[in-house]
This record gives sequence, structure tokens and C-alpha cells, in this order.
Amino acid sequence: MMKINWKNIYQLSHPKQMGFIALAHALHEFYSVALPPIIPFIVIGFDISYAEAGWLVTVFYVVYAVFQIPAGIIADKIGKRYVLSLGLGLLAFGTLMASMADTYQALLISQVIAGIGGSTYHPAGLSAVSDLEGDRTAGKAMGFHGLGGAVGTALAPALIGGIVMITGSWRTALAVSAIGGVTYAIIFHVKFIEPRKLITGILDETISNERGVKKQLQEFPWEKWVIGLVTINFLLGVEIGAARTFTTSYVFLKSSEAVGFANTVFFVMLVGAGVSTIAIGPLADKFDKRNLGSATFLATGLLLCLAWFVPPNPMMLLCLFFFIGAMMWTTVPVMNALTSTYAERKFSGMLFALTLTGSAMGNAVGPFLFGLVSEKTSVVFAFPTIAVASVLGAISFLCVKKL
Repeated sequence: MMKINWKNIYQLSHPKQMGFIALAHALHEFYSVALPPIIPFIVIGFDISYAEAGWLVTVFYVVYAVFQIPAGIIADKIGKRYVLSLGLGLLAFGTLMASMADTYQALLISQVIAGIGGSTYHPAGLSAVSDLEGDRTAGKAMGFHGLGGAVGTALAPALIGGIVMITGSWRTALAVSAIGGVTYAIIFHVKFIEPRKLITGILDETISNERGVKKQLQEFPWEKWVIGLVTINFLLGVEIGAARTFTTSYVFLKSSEAVGFANTVFFVMLVGAGVSTIAIGPLADKFDKRNLGSATFLATGLLLCLAWFVPPNPMMLLCLFFFIGAMMWTTVPVMNALTSTYAERKFSGMLFALTLTGSAMGNAVGPFLFGLVSEKTSVVFAFPTIAVASVLGAISFLCVKKL
């Protein structure tokens, strides 16, 4: 039986820089789910349907997807630090715009701005992680990175929901939360050290400038395994995008409890995500990543199906969604560690940009698709159908093989 050295389990090559990236990831994920916790208020306040509310998230991720590949190319050319700090600032600014929106159309525009800012993070951030940490620590690094994202996601319903309860205003909640992003964007730009400088000691400007976009595209390995990685990211995006958008609404309608309780369930789901994300990374370094990813997808699908049968008991809902979050988010670091093993430094930004464009498209399709299903049936009925993406994702993991 394979043994894991738990004592040294999270020894990373560059822990300080990984800390900066993980915190940036936390803020990115926080702003990416700023709207779902207040969707019931938006539906009532703007007199829109749940499908239209889902479209707000869809617009964010469509823009997010379109700009990811350019962001990855630019990150490879000028460096991750500039792309990450600018993107985080734009994401926070889009959230601030949403807080001041007085029409549904204005909300859509705010999501376009936020989507442009959000698109920069994963191509640059995951590429930086891949550049900083080698194959032996890729799973640990992605798990640590994923923990930052899970913490940020979990804080969104807790912090935004808490401010709404105190002030009675979702607008105030968004405005207050936007301040942190602008502040950290400045800190990150000043303190973060570019991976190429950290590893090689110098930044070869001549090589960087000579490798233009055309050269990058020519050097990129356009092979079948890339399509497989994109497919996995797309299906995981569908699953997570739909779950993050409609968990609060599902619990609110299922239990007839207050929105505050529904956001508590959402928070507990994301706590489960954080716990499992930090644990799964080392396992991804020890076991076959394709089999592990397939297993986590199937387990998530089973738990989602249980949402059809669970009674509207608050404690049972809390337990179910803790385990849904714990299992669903384990797939993320496994998927990123698998991608990292295929990534070479000269095209790592482009590879993560391309694969995560699939994730962004999934996040765009998921809320809109399940919003439509909810309109035809109900949110309570539609929620467990997210399991379809889980089954397809498990199959896709097994099909990925780099020749």
C-alpha cells in the first residue's frame, strides 16, 4: 500500500509566492460568486425570472471565456504580475458597478466588466503555479491554490449575506466587498515576484519579445489530449456553475426557510469544498490523476441525485450540501494537476487559457441551461439534473491520454 508522508505534505518550493497567488485566487472566486447569494433579492427587486437571473451569470462567463485566451497569451509575453493585478482591479470595479445598477441592463453591463477582469486570473494564476512548482509538488500546489479559491467562494455568501442582514441592502454589501479587491490588486502588483525572475534570476527580455503571438501559436501542441482537457473543464464548469448559482434558490424553495438559512447552506457547501480541496492535492501527486478525477465526478453525481429525495429538514440539507461541496470541488485540483503535468513553461499560459476557456464556457452554459429547466419545471426538480454533467465528466477523465 502506498504511504503518504503527512509530516511534509505541504512543503512547497515557493510558499511565499504561492501565498500571494492563493489570496488572489480567493478574491477572484469571491467576486465570481458575488451575485448568487443575493439572486432572490435581485429577482424580486428587478422583477425578473430565475432564467433572467441565471443569464447574469452566463454573461459574466461568456465574456470570461472570450478573453481568457488573449489573457493567457499576454501573460506569457509580458508576465503574470501585470495581468493578475489589472484583472483583479477590473473584477472589483465590475462588482462596484453592480452595486450601483438601477436597471437589469446596467447589471448586465457590470457583469461584462467583471467578466473581462475575471478572465485574466486562471490563465495567468495557474500558469504561475505551474511555473513555480514542479511535477512532484503540482498536486500539492494546486490543492493549496484551490483552498484559496474555496475560502474566497465560501466567504461570498457569508460576508455578503451578513452585510445584507445588518444593513438590509444588497447594494451596500457589494460596494463594501469591492474595496478589498482594489486594495489587494495594488499590494499584489508591488509584492509578487514574477516566476521567471524567481526561478532563473533574470528575465530575458530579448527572448520574451522575440516570441510573438504567431510563434506561440505555432509552438503550441494542438493534440487530442488538449481537447480532452478542455472537455473536462467544460463539464466541471457546467456542474459548478449551475450548483453555485442555484444552491441558495434550491434550499430557499425546498425548505421554505429564510434566505439567510439558504445562504448558510451555501456557505457550508463551500466549507466542505475548502476542507476537501486541501486534502486531495497530495493524493493527486500519489495516484493516477485520471482515475481519481473520474471517481470524484461520479461521487458528486450520486450526491446531487440525493437532492431529489432529501426531506426539507434543515440539518439534513446542511449535511448533504457539505458533502456535495466536499466532493464536487475535489475535482478541481486533480484536473489542474493533470493539466500542469502536460504544461511546458513556453506555452503554459496558453494551455491553461485554452483549457479554462472550456471551464468558463461551462460556467456560462450551466446557469442558463438549468435556469431554463427550472422555468419549465422548478428549481427543486432541476437541481439534481446537474448530475448529468458529473457522469459525462467521469467518462472524459478516463479518455484523456497524452501520447
